[in-house]
Amino acid sequence: MNRYLIRSLLFVLGCCSLLSSATECEGGAGGCVEVGKWQLAVALGVGVRTNPVINNDDIPLYVIPQLSYNGERFFLQNLDLGYILLEDDSHQLSLLLTPSYDQVFFRRWDVNNFVLSENLLSDPGITFGPSTEAYHKLIDTDQLRKRRMAGLAGFEYNLNVGQFDLQLHLLQEFTGYHDGQEVRMSLARHIAAGKHHWTLSGGAIWQSHDVLDYYYGIRNGEGGTLGYRYRPGSGVSGVARLDWNYRVNDSWSLTFTTAYRQLASGIRRSPIVNDDKVITSFIGGVYHF
Repeated sequence: MNRYLIRSLLFVLGCCSLLSSATECEGGAGGCVEVGKWQLAVALGVGVRTNPVINNDDIPLYVIPQLSYNGERFFLQNLDLGYILLEDDSHQLSLLLTPSYDQVFFRRWDVNNFVLSENLLSDPGITFGPSTEAYHKLIDTDQLRKRRMAGLAGFEYNLNVGQFDLQLHLLQEFTGYHDGQEVRMSLARHIAAGKHHWTLSGGAIWQSHDVLDYYYGIRNGEGGTLGYRYRPGSGVSGVARLDWNYRVNDSWSLTFTTAYRQLASGIRRSPIVNDDKVITSFIGGVYHF
């Protein structure tokens, strides 16, 4: 996907979302049936997301807002915005806008740190200079360039077979920060028992060289490292996740989430990274408005 395709996709998505909204508004006055409604909830509890970047603290999780809307075609799920192109009982193909997530490790108050969203083949990358461990002590994180939240656009495909859901994202960065690509794939198994609902999921995230280099690469002289530089290749990180929900009443539910991300070797070998994994856990109550 090139930038011209992405810009065209964004234009189409914007037009479709406006058309969808207008149709639903006209329904209230002209007899159309309302096809969706906004859902707002707030999770209150305690949790943490570990931070693999050197000298950066783990990220506490206390308040997590949840916003969603599902219309006939247009949908919003927290920070994901989409428009359904094709759909039947088992398949769904959509246009999708979604943020990148790696910048959460560099910015404590990044918006993605208020969302519980979460990479196995990899290129070892290109390194110049002493070992990664040696540079952990030499890098001044205050002199690192800013890593910003990039916007990604592309396609989402969902396949539902019984209690299993397969999801695939093909994404291209369009905000001009790195021009990289991501492919995200996950398989989820749903288990319902009374008021209990469990979801077990696993998957992988492939990220191109441009993505990993933007977030985890080191430019010449960056961080006070003089002539040292690090350029990772593309890589795949593995992800596993467990979610549990218990509906107490119409307004309240209990929730527990834990996720494990095994970082791609190109990330692990970065001199600004001192761990090979990210663990996210949260437990609390959810109030549904």
